Amino acid sequence: MVYKFTKSGEKVIDFASDAVVYLGHNYIGSEHILYGLAKEQNGLAHKILESQGIFSDSILKKIEEIIRKVKYNNV
Repeated sequence: MVYKFTKSGEKVIDFASDAVVYLGHNYIGSEHILYGLAKEQNGLAHKILESQGIFSDSILKKIEEIIRKVKYNNV
């Protein structure tokens, strides 16, 4: 199946992929997409998230925080 995205949509997926690599995950999940949406400055989602004080760097930090909590609570 072939998917067609706008240039902005492609950037969102690229940013999400960057987050996957950075976090050491082997999948693109909703958390990575949210990060990509916040990071893509030309998108409407970015503007909405920013107006609510939500930024890509804070999303990434929150993902890391949640992963740490889950990791250490299950040990």
